[in-house]
Amino acid sequence: MTNRNKANVYTCRQIILKLIKPTLTVLAIASFAVVAQNTTNPIQVDVIYPQGVQNMQTLVLTGTVEAKQHAHLAPPEAGRVAAINVEIGDIVTLGQTLLSLDNKLAELEVNAAQANVKAAKVNADEAMRLYQEVQKLSEQQVVAQTLIAERAAFLASTQAQLASVEASFSFVQERLNRHTLKAPFNGVIAQRNVDIGEWVSQQTGVITLVAQDDLRLTVAIPQQYFSSLSKQTDVAIEIKPDSSDAEAFRATLSRLVPVSDMQTRTFMAQIDLPNNTALVSGMSAVARISIPNSEQSSITLPRSAIKQHPDGGSSVFIVQNGVAKRIVTAFTSLPNNQVTINNQNTDAAFIISGVASLQDGTAIVPTVVSNTVSKLESVAR
Repeated sequence: MTNRNKANVYTCRQIILKLIKPTLTVLAIASFAVVAQNTTNPIQVDVIYPQGVQNMQTLVLTGTVEAKQHAHLAPPEAGRVAAINVEIGDIVTLGQTLLSLDNKLAELEVNAAQANVKAAKVNADEAMRLYQEVQKLSEQQVVAQTLIAERAAFLASTQAQLASVEASFSFVQERLNRHTLKAPFNGVIAQRNVDIGEWVSQQTGVITLVAQDDLRLTVAIPQQYFSSLSKQTDVAIEIKPDSSDAEAFRATLSRLVPVSDMQTRTFMAQIDLPNNTALVSGMSAVARISIPNSEQSSITLPRSAIKQHPDGGSSVFIVQNGVAKRIVTAFTSLPNNQVTINNQNTDAAFIISGVASLQDGTAIVPTVVSNTVSKLESVAR
């Protein structure tokens, strides 16, 4: 290399140094400013302690309205149907006669038993008279003690016989009463399966009675929700009858049946319904069940707490050991300049002002502006 070429290279180096020296100086000043900002000039920021909100999942299911009392009635005794006192659709009350059997033979048995009771009562009364008679004579010592014992034994025998026939009378009287089928509760006649003249037994279902009050909605819930629902004591449910003019109403989950159907992998849930609804047994209705999502909770923050990234992402800042700590997270916009973010610690102090100038590790001086529990002392630490 000639001396001229060496001189030219040296000259180029000098020119390049002169060009990049201002840039290096600017970078050094900027770095110093950042360090100074992080260490010597803390930024005043406002912070809040947001309250966590449990996210709810809505489960929409169609169920069937059922009566708590739905009975297929059979007569207590076997016999021939003599009278039917109700028809399908009739409203009946507790104790009302629904059906009667031919009770002629049972009445004759009752009459015979009643006559036996009268005869036994006469014998018992006569035995009592004879015993009292010898008791008076024994006071005068003119009667043998053996006679007194005989009269006492005869009295005891007649009294026992009276008790026996009275029990027999009660038995045949109850058998006579059982020739009549009565309503065990208030309800409506849903089905009649017998006609006059037919022979029925205690195993023959003759009438179906369904209660109109105390209704419940039965739904099949997928098995994956059993754990969430079984841990809740008050599960809110909205019921909407499957009719165009019916209004929705509120109810609560009454009971879960902890047995899963092996075919459908569902378990039964029952919802007690109020009495002032337009629902009747057999109708369908839609239940909207609110299930807490235990795996995800959210907090609400002002939109000013969000720092937007050039790449479209976003983050928030919390206070940690006197400096700002950045947390990258997505958010959902709400009305009134509010946002929600998921799965965040509600005990942390979230910065809601000046986030545009904050970086991870920026020194800050926080001021709590929320009306929630004040944790200013812990923030300062």
